[in-house]
Amino acid sequence: MSNHPNIISASRLDAFLDQAEAALAQQQEAGIDPALIRASLKSMMDAGRYRADTLPSVRRLYSLWLGAGEPLAALRVIDTDGLQLAEALPEDERGRWPLNLAFFRLEPLHALGDHAAFCAGLEAAYALLSALPVGLQYEQAWGNLADQSVDAGAYELARRCALGRHALARANPARARLHAWDDTLLAISTAHSFTLEGRDEEARQFGARAIEVLASAGADQEIGHDDWLSLGHSLVEIVPEAIDGIVRQARTRIPDKALMFARRDIDVRVARLEALALRRQGALGQALDKMALARTVITGDEDDRYSGLMLEWLFDAGRHADAARLAFDVIYHEQGSTGTHALGATRQALAEGLDGQPYWQLALAGAGMTETGAGVRDGEDEAPYVGRQLALARALAPAHPAIDAVEGLYLIKAAGDYRRALPLLEAAVRDASLAKSDLVIKLWLARIHVHGALAALALPLVPAAGARACYEAAVNLESLFGEHLQGQVNNPNDAAAAFAARYYELGRARFDAYLAGATGHTGDGFAPAYAALCNNLAIYYRDNVGDTAGALALHHKGIDASALPRHYDGILSCHRMDRNDAGIVDSAEMLWHSVAEHGDSQHYPALYVNHVCAALRRLGRDADIAIWLERLEEWWCGANEQTRAMFEKTYLGTLVEVLSSMMHTQPADALPRLEALLPAVRAAAVAGTSRVAAHALCTAGQGERAHALYTEALDQLTASEERHTASGTMAQFERFQANLSRMAHHLRPGLTWHASLRADIVDGIAACASAAATARPWWKRW
Repeated sequence: MSNHPNIISASRLDAFLDQAEAALAQQQEAGIDPALIRASLKSMMDAGRYRADTLPSVRRLYSLWLGAGEPLAALRVIDTDGLQLAEALPEDERGRWPLNLAFFRLEPLHALGDHAAFCAGLEAAYALLSALPVGLQYEQAWGNLADQSVDAGAYELARRCALGRHALARANPARARLHAWDDTLLAISTAHSFTLEGRDEEARQFGARAIEVLASAGADQEIGHDDWLSLGHSLVEIVPEAIDGIVRQARTRIPDKALMFARRDIDVRVARLEALALRRQGALGQALDKMALARTVITGDEDDRYSGLMLEWLFDAGRHADAARLAFDVIYHEQGSTGTHALGATRQALAEGLDGQPYWQLALAGAGMTETGAGVRDGEDEAPYVGRQLALARALAPAHPAIDAVEGLYLIKAAGDYRRALPLLEAAVRDASLAKSDLVIKLWLARIHVHGALAALALPLVPAAGARACYEAAVNLESLFGEHLQGQVNNPNDAAAAFAARYYELGRARFDAYLAGATGHTGDGFAPAYAALCNNLAIYYRDNVGDTAGALALHHKGIDASALPRHYDGILSCHRMDRNDAGIVDSAEMLWHSVAEHGDSQHYPALYVNHVCAALRRLGRDADIAIWLERLEEWWCGANEQTRAMFEKTYLGTLVEVLSSMMHTQPADALPRLEALLPAVRAAAVAGTSRVAAHALCTAGQGERAHALYTEALDQLTASEERHTASGTMAQFERFQANLSRMAHHLRPGLTWHASLRADIVDGIAACASAAATARPWWKRW
């Protein structure tokens, strides 16, 4: 290789690559036209001559040439610098590099459009991969090569790749219990390659082979219901008549521990499989019947593709009126990826004059109101576009509730005209399917604007269209009424919570009906929404109704749906309210481990560790307190600045309470830690924290110091009372503390939080005085 001074190499090349890659990333992030980016990069690359002196540099350099639209230059980098560098490596260090270079070549070869050369490149990569020792082969390489072979129409090569992948899996001792599944995958991939090649009989033979292998798997093989469902979806186009047997196999393998949404998700997946098989067999009407459940969006779905598929099938069946309603529903309920498909179908239907008015026009009006509406309107302003579509719809069906829904929502969106929108929205909900969460929220907002919040609160409830919509409406309406009822009722937040609970209850009933077998709404299969609903309703039961048993039942139902850490936090709060020490400790343990497994940005141990340690003390499990002290400090060390600023005083108070609990049996460990904290306790000047620190000192036998700290706590409490009284916030503060105090063991019956704390401090002072008197020598009479 030449070392000509004009050639950019070594550190100069690294610097250039860094600069070029950074410029490329910046242009892409800025959304610049790809053609302009390519031209700019080509100009930059053409300005120099380059030599890669490391194999990683080969990858970076050829990628930039490809980005510049120069595949021949990319090939030259690989075939000159790359090959020379790989050949110069000692044989025991070459490893996969020749194979990597062969894979690098495929991209520029594909860009050149030379099919024969590309297929030759695939064969070269196959030869290198096959020749590697098993320890250097890897599944992704076989899979990548097989996929590219299929894309190139090299089906025989794809089958050889499937065999290579299968041999690699068989050589892995860790997959001993997966041999049956690996054999099934081989048969499936072979069947698909024959299908693509037009060799249907061979495809059917290997499809049948896949079913036979899985059905005859021994007891030592890990085969479950999910494997059978995956098999069905893989073979539905090849052996659709076998689907019933596959479904039976899947259902017999559903584990007994599968609960609620896990079982219902299987029902939806089976319905999808059956619909696809029926469609393949020509039973279009029956297939569409299955799609009513199949189009439910379940946990794990990345999109709502089955709604799009149903729309296609309705067109195929000539059911244009049903297709129009579905296209409108998809756009109206903002069902993600299918919206674009529904819009295209709508325009085609209108161009062909198909039946389905006024839903086609309403679909266009709804699409024109969305965030991406500018593209829908082809440059036309929103007001005239939406107005024109609504006018066309009104001319076709003057009193249609769907028109009322879209027009009412548009009046609020465009002009905030709640008075004109209200009668339209009230009329729209005659069709319950139109009551999406956004419409329900806007309807209540219009009622508030027209009638006032207090009068609106007494108006009839408007059920939302589905379970998830009920949940979303409840979340938003609670804050909405909480804001608008201020100054109109004594406890606006309580009134708002009671109102929202009605929607939570309705949502729970809808979810439960879906879980019991009802088809429901497309959003009713989303387990996290049910889990969140159970959590919010449980909080209402606990804090507003005082029904901890009902709250606990809801939390456990939520955990069955989706084991969110917040449920364990709620269970912990219920046990605190019930004074259930064993429950407090157990639920805190589950909360801690759930957060470790699932994560939770709103997990604040400073709010509960003190109660756990107090419960451990009462249970006689003092030795375990040190575990929770360590966890508390672990969380605090990992907390960000914002969390530390928010919880600084809370953390200090909790830490002092934990040390106070330890002081009874582990004073040698607790007292030095407390001593170090006392300056911070005095600086914080929080009466509750000072009281606990004084109590800990009293337990340690330091009555005089405890007496002084109790006195400081009393002064701090007096200052707090004066401050709240002067600002007029005493009643509000006491209500807030009353909610917390129901779970506090120091609260005195019939006393407010301030009064209870004062009594506790006075008792502490008396205890110190009594201890001091007891400690005097017998001959001291004074």
